[in-house]
Formats: sequence, C-alpha cells, structure tokens
Amino acid sequence: MLSVVAIIFGLGVIVLFHETGHFLMAKAVGLDVSRFSIGFPPFVLRKKFGDTEYCIGAIPLGGYVKVNLGTTGDTVENISWFKRSLVALAGPFANLVLTAFILILIFGVVGWDISISPAIAGNSDNLLGLGVGDTVLSVNGTPVTDYFGMLNELIENPEGTLLIGSDLGRKEVEFSLPPDSIPFHPLVPIVIGESIVGLPAYESGIRAGDSITAIDGRSVAIWYDYQEIVTSTTDELAITFYRDGIKDTVFVTPHEYDGHIISGVTVQLPSERVKLPPAEAFVEGLIATGRGAVGVCSTLIQLIKKPAELAESSGGPIYVAETLGQQARSGLPSYLWTIASISLAIMIFNLLPIPILDGGQIVILICEGIRGKPISKKHVQIIQQTGMILILMIFVLIMFKDISRLVTRVR
Repeated sequence: MLSVVAIIFGLGVIVLFHETGHFLMAKAVGLDVSRFSIGFPPFVLRKKFGDTEYCIGAIPLGGYVKVNLGTTGDTVENISWFKRSLVALAGPFANLVLTAFILILIFGVVGWDISISPAIAGNSDNLLGLGVGDTVLSVNGTPVTDYFGMLNELIENPEGTLLIGSDLGRKEVEFSLPPDSIPFHPLVPIVIGESIVGLPAYESGIRAGDSITAIDGRSVAIWYDYQEIVTSTTDELAITFYRDGIKDTVFVTPHEYDGHIISGVTVQLPSERVKLPPAEAFVEGLIATGRGAVGVCSTLIQLIKKPAELAESSGGPIYVAETLGQQARSGLPSYLWTIASISLAIMIFNLLPIPILDGGQIVILICEGIRGKPISKKHVQIIQQTGMILILMIFVLIMFKDISRLVTRVR
C-alpha cells in the first residue's frame, strides 16, 4: 500500500507542477485555457471553474493544458511567438522549481543521511596486524569516528601510534605504513542498502535488506569481498543470500557501465541524519539543482553516444514506479530525492527538440519568429505528426524494455 501511494503521489506532484507552469503562463500572456488535465482520458473526475475544465484522467502518463481556440478571448494566432514560447518553456521551468524546492526541503527541513563506515578491521591479513573486530579509536592522539576519517589521518601521518579497542580492552600500537597503502578493509557486512531498478542485481531478484553470504559457493563476509569478486568479471555469478531468515540463490551477470563493472547495489551502512540552517539549505538546494541539471544533460549526451548503454539503462512508467516504490521504503529523504531527480529528468526530456514536446514547440516558434510569419498549419501538422510517430516509437521501445524486465526477471 505504501508503494502505491508513493508512486501516485510522486508522479502526481511532478505532472501537477509541469502543467501548472504551462497553465499560469498561458493565463499571464492572455490565453484562455479550456482544459487543465492531470492524466489522459477517460476522465475519472471533471469539474469546471470559470472558463476552465479541470480533469483527472485514468491514464497517469502525463497531462496537458488545452488552450481555447474560440472567439472568447485571444486565440493562439493573436499571441506573439515569444509569448507562446514562454508558455512552452514554463512547464519544464516548473519542474526545475519543483526540484529546487524539494532539495531545499531536504537540506533544511527533512535532513539527509550520511553513511558512516566504521573504523573496524574486517580482514585479519592487514598491514596493522589487527584482529577482525578491532577498532581504531585514535591516530596519533586524534580521535577518529569512521573509516574514511581514519584514512585521512593516516595519509597525513603515515607513522605514529594508534589507540585500538578490542574485546580485551584498549591498547596502543605503533605503526608505519607505505605510501598509498590500505591499512585494512572495514568490517561492513554485506547487507544490501539499495538494489537499483533496471540493473543486473535487481533484475535477478536481489532487494534492499538481503544479506549476501556467498558467491559461486565461496563465502564472503564483508563488503570488500563482494566488490572484489563482482567488479572483476562480467560472467554469470551465483549469489547466495538470506531474506527474512530464508536462504536463496540468484544468478547475476554484472555488466560494464561507463568503464566500470557493476552489479547495481549499494551496501547498508550506519548513518547520521544532518540538516543545514535555512539560509545554507536554500543556497545548497539551488547549487544542487544546477549541478543536477548539468549532470542529467551530460549523462544524456554520453548515453546518446553509446546507444547500447542507452537502451540498457532506459526505463518507462514501470521502471519509474518501481524506483519510487523502493525509495519510499528506504525513507523520506531517499524518496524526496528520487522525486526531485525524476522531475529534473522530465524537464530535460521535455526540452528535447522533438515535435509535440515543449522543446520541439519552442523550436517551431523560434522559426516562426525568424520568418516573421506563422508556419503554415499544414506544415505544422506534418511536423507534429512526425513528432508523434517518433515519441510513440520511443514509448513502445521503452515499454518493451519495461515488460521484458518483468518477464525475464528471476525472483
């Protein structure tokens, strides 16, 4: 039930903001809006206020704002190409505003979780001679609270004294480490924190909370063991795990993505929730939104250059729904972050210069402005039909990929 509510709410908010952006800008430039719809027909709810009919459609794949082409008020042709471009741009801009609002909310109100990797030895064959479970408490008198903080201290001071805590009490040991060495691997059990939708581990049936104990019959105890095996091969691996006390085995084939071999999981770590003061949260939210937009564009460009990876990583409504559902179970910060990410992705997608998308409409309107007169309705119709065919082809391919994942998934 939680997943269903999370999916409906998440997608609903994203679509509502997008269409509200179009609606408000249309009103601002003098256009009458005859219909404002969240979802597509058949409609489950219709209510008219003033000159606008507000609807909720049964097909939750987006929404639309229908501009009045009648004689009451201004028609589309009477509004300049620049103002109509603003209407087309307002939807994606609203998604950008939503992303910024959510990130500011996370940074300043909800908080976000910072993972803490313990400075506890997980392997006995280490350079410090520690036993499994021994904890580094300080380096040269400087207290350390996590593994990476300890590494920073050791990099700055590769010789000195460590304070070690163990079952036998506390003791001081002297150390001297070679440059760029790893003193030990932390004691991090292989409990899955997130299994990313669409990647090999998720498609094979591994989920958040699963505790992995063996790979190809070889026992693995810490996260490093898992990474060492999985990131070194693209062959099929038999991964044994426990879920709710029940032992199971699935077959995962890691694949190469952006030069790295991955299975698509993260490890569950202790975490600390932090928040920023309001002013800092506002600034950080805006900065994160900008970085996110650049990151999405960069990733999209890279994927377009690599069609195989684009096809592998693409996902449609089912993919998005599964992602929202899983993140909702991971906690409010993860869920809100996912909504912000999807909103940003939808903004970028809608700005692509494909007819019937906002970006395509903007290109047509700019051409109209350069020409100094409207493009003929016949040519606009041909362009829009071409765009519709292209979008339908993309949609069919994405849905095929979604359904293929469901059909071939091993649970």
